[in-house]
Amino acid sequence: MAGKFTVSGTDTTITFTYTAPTAQIQAIVNDAAQYYWNIGMGNHGTQEEPILFTSLTNQQKLNLLDQQTKQVHMEAANTQKSVKAQETARVAEEATKHTL
Repeated sequence: MAGKFTVSGTDTTITFTYTAPTAQIQAIVNDAAQYYWNIGMGNHGTQEEPILFTSLTNQQKLNLLDQQTKQVHMEAANTQKSVKAQETARVAEEATKHTL
């Protein structure tokens, strides 16, 4: 598996590592970053001074993937947190139903 926890005192770092031939990694990063760029992610500059995807460095492209990865996992975690809170509230309300 690509995921790993590293604990240092009270902090934990999570790392995902993938290894493949350089050309394959570059193609994946480039294509994924361009997809995210095309749907509006990243700093596109201003109308007067736009930033073009072709001017991005490999690191800037990788940063787009990092931003999207973090966003997806945070949204999933927050959705699950909400689902659990809704279930807790539903159970509590079930125990105190209105009656006539």
